Amino acid sequence: MRAYELMELTQGDAHLQARADLEALEVEAERRGWARVALLAAAGGTLYALVHDEDRDRVDQVTRTLLHRTEAAGFPELTALSLALRAVAAGGRGDSATLLGDAGRALALIEDETLPALDRCMVLVVCGAAYNTLSLWELTDQMYDAAGALVPLCERPVHQPALAMNRVLLRLEWAAALFELAERHEALVQLQRAAEAADLALGTAGLPALWRGGAEACRDVLAFVRQAFGMSPGPDGSLSVDQRLVVLHRHRTWLADSGDVEVLPLLDPLVVLGLCEVGRSAEAVAAAADLVTPGSSSTGARSFPQWVRAHVLTGDAPGQAVAAHQAYGLSMARARWAARLGVLAAARSKIATERLAVEHARLSRDILLDPLTGLSNRRGFDEWLTQSRLLAGSAALILVDLDVFKEVNDVHGHAVGDEVLRQVGRQVARHVRAGDMALRLGGDEFAVVMHDDVDAAVTPPHAMLDLATERAQAISDAVANADWGRLVPGLTVRVSVGVAAGPLGPEHPGGAGVLYREADARLYAAKSLGRAGAEAAAPRG
Repeated sequence: MRAYELMELTQGDAHLQARADLEALEVEAERRGWARVALLAAAGGTLYALVHDEDRDRVDQVTRTLLHRTEAAGFPELTALSLALRAVAAGGRGDSATLLGDAGRALALIEDETLPALDRCMVLVVCGAAYNTLSLWELTDQMYDAAGALVPLCERPVHQPALAMNRVLLRLEWAAALFELAERHEALVQLQRAAEAADLALGTAGLPALWRGGAEACRDVLAFVRQAFGMSPGPDGSLSVDQRLVVLHRHRTWLADSGDVEVLPLLDPLVVLGLCEVGRSAEAVAAAADLVTPGSSSTGARSFPQWVRAHVLTGDAPGQAVAAHQAYGLSMARARWAARLGVLAAARSKIATERLAVEHARLSRDILLDPLTGLSNRRGFDEWLTQSRLLAGSAALILVDLDVFKEVNDVHGHAVGDEVLRQVGRQVARHVRAGDMALRLGGDEFAVVMHDDVDAAVTPPHAMLDLATERAQAISDAVANADWGRLVPGLTVRVSVGVAAGPLGPEHPGGAGVLYREADARLYAAKSLGRAGAEAAAPRG
């Protein structure tokens, strides 16, 4: 929760302190072994770079590093967040292909409803921001709706302020593009929705001061514009144009002094448009002369100020040259809109494709996983046996079998038996190296497949055997020493193990099969020895 709170603060006035706190949190989390918290703090640092760092190369490096870390850690929800952040970075440099691919995959990864709602909500918000850089407002709106539906399921509504303000900006940008298309009615519909979104934002708890000031300015500017276009301005409909302009000037001064770069580039042109509409042409022309296209991440701010300036300065001026330029501008706006719709269709297609790919990968994984323990299953083991001739180097196989497991089921029931299998599976998984394969072969039999480290020299078979024997003993000890009494008083669980090691590769076509037979023989010998010892220790009547 602290990591997420700091992420929100990176976008407000206290962003420098938030960055320092995120760095400290990442160090502390790594020291304590909290891998997920460390990665969330790193994601916060990446978000800070996206918002504040002007070095695009550095931003790209930061996003790539975060993605590599989350993928290696195996957290799908954080991998999705990393992809979403990289999509935003791609949008900043105009790389639409990467944006669509990363955002589509991120959305596919969070389709899993078992993932934390807070993480899924964050991914949706960031993907919405990425799509917004391509003016895909319909898709951005869909992301925000989905994120809003998840907010009640989150531990705390930390994303609610950003969602509330983003909805206002989304509607303003959408309206700006529609004005450029000469779709006045549709533009005014979006402005009405923007006003409603501003009211909702002002009722949102935890809204940062800059965002609150922006929402208040939006509310009052939109009231002025709606009044100028003959619509209801809202509750303060009795205010005159002069009174409204005084309020708007006060908002503008405050936002400019506060360093706003998101709201003003959209509101200033709207005020000029309103002045023109109420017949105050001289003021509109004077204000339009000062309109510039700022270095804002807002897509609407890139062209809307120029359009308003051209619209106001030409006015009703006669002449074929002016009319020709207006017609040309309108045709360019329509061509850009048509291109936008094409990108929108491509984005939706990419999301669908990525969903199918992730679902296929999930099904493939499930086919190879044991549902009770989460380990690889017999099918995965059989694939290893089949494909081992394509591998090279040394390998080892550890077979693990529970002793007298049937008695556990007979005496304590199958529910206890299943829990014993789950806990043994956890012990097996905890005592293997990264890259080794832990499996449940079926019933009460488990296995571990070990291979050479691909980044190191080939391990001789005798050294691999020693390493596997150590691992097997560690598994056996861990199972024997587990607190089984917490599950059932007086319960004890032990395992027998069989270990084999040897070379694999094309010159050893039977390598894996040989290892399996040797390990199985040694397991059988170990179980026979264990039974003999138990019989010898049993009291005689």
